[in-house]
Amino acid sequence: MNRLARGALWLGLYLWLVALPLCVGAIWPGAMGGRPFGVQFGVACGFAGLTILILELALVSEIQAVASVFGQDALLQFHRQMGLVGSGLLVLHAVLVMQGTYPLAWLNPFVDETPWAMRWGVAALVALALLAGLSLGRRRLGLAYQWWQFTHGLLADVTIAGGLAHIVLFSGFSAERPMLAVLTIYGGGAAALRFWFKVVRPWRLWSRPWEIVENRAENRDTHTLVLRPVGHAGFLFEPGQFAWLNTGGTPFHGDRHPISMSSAAGDEAGQEVAFTIKALGDWSGEVVPRLAPGRRVWVDGPHGVFTADREQGPGYVLIGGGSGICPLVSICATMARRGDVRPVILFYGASQRSRMAFEGQLAELAERMNLRVVPVLEEPPAEWTGERGYLTVDALRRHLPPQYRRFQYFVCGPEAMMDAVEPMLLQLGVPVDRIHTERFVMV
Repeated sequence: MNRLARGALWLGLYLWLVALPLCVGAIWPGAMGGRPFGVQFGVACGFAGLTILILELALVSEIQAVASVFGQDALLQFHRQMGLVGSGLLVLHAVLVMQGTYPLAWLNPFVDETPWAMRWGVAALVALALLAGLSLGRRRLGLAYQWWQFTHGLLADVTIAGGLAHIVLFSGFSAERPMLAVLTIYGGGAAALRFWFKVVRPWRLWSRPWEIVENRAENRDTHTLVLRPVGHAGFLFEPGQFAWLNTGGTPFHGDRHPISMSSAAGDEAGQEVAFTIKALGDWSGEVVPRLAPGRRVWVDGPHGVFTADREQGPGYVLIGGGSGICPLVSICATMARRGDVRPVILFYGASQRSRMAFEGQLAELAERMNLRVVPVLEEPPAEWTGERGYLTVDALRRHLPPQYRRFQYFVCGPEAMMDAVEPMLLQLGVPVDRIHTERFVMV
């Protein structure tokens, strides 16, 4: 079965799981059957919103069968958008069911008359508000990434547990056995996913440590970590893929980061793997530069479908900037190792030449393969004769060959750059199915 068919099946399953509680409630409404439409619609919003939040756990649990179809980065983006949809439905639920249906005093969980069902609901709503606020405002609040990860998971658990308790204790639709069975399955599934993600996966990684062989400074704000497996065969990966890197004392440490491999993909187990990390926050700017050779770390991978191995073409156009250059370098290095002679054009955007990583490596690769590197500098030196400013349609036209529409395009970099480049490629007539992107903006 091809990826398109598998993707359609997974999307169909997702929509079916969201709709299932609504269908069960419509068939077995119980005492809720005679309630006004506004109340029933509000309750339906609550069921749909809570179901979406439960399924959010599946989207970030790195289920390989799903990630291999869509790519983990695409699932993270979908997770982000559906989280907003689910949150909006739960807020709408609260507004609709409280209008003239229940006393507003019940919104105060500390009032003695407030039922426990409502107290759990209020707790879930408060946790949801904090979850959304910390996610949308993390950078403005200056919240460190590792603390955001911890609070995000904790608040999500409180929201889901509180929401399920709220539904069951109110004994509306949930008073009917079919609905109670559905809620039990969904709640059990959520608990199982959390146990798998927080306990089973780290436990399995504990017996597969990696050791830092080298911590090499590429420039003033970029370091390359070279790792080797300790006591196990490591893994084989495809050029362009990524792994979750955990530099904590154990794999149960919550500070995990999605980092693309920057080394060439090999064909033998046990090989060293390189990760190149640009300083963009507390971990990458403060922790990574201090990691010494011999340090044990934990690597969960490989993940992702952003790889030239899965998208064959007569040539490749790679467009990257910032840390997004790493998977593109891996693609080039792998092609050179394999003796691949297909043409590759790499557009490399950077603010200054001194901030370009891999400049020497790319020059060496250009001698071993059919590679042409086109640097695009925002602040070039006075003697610079290459492309200036930002990548434009005209700059692309100047360097693309006549047969460029047949090439495969891989774009990875800052979100603003990717938002600008994708429309440019479409304007040039590049077929949309030949444009492949990777984003890791989670909050």
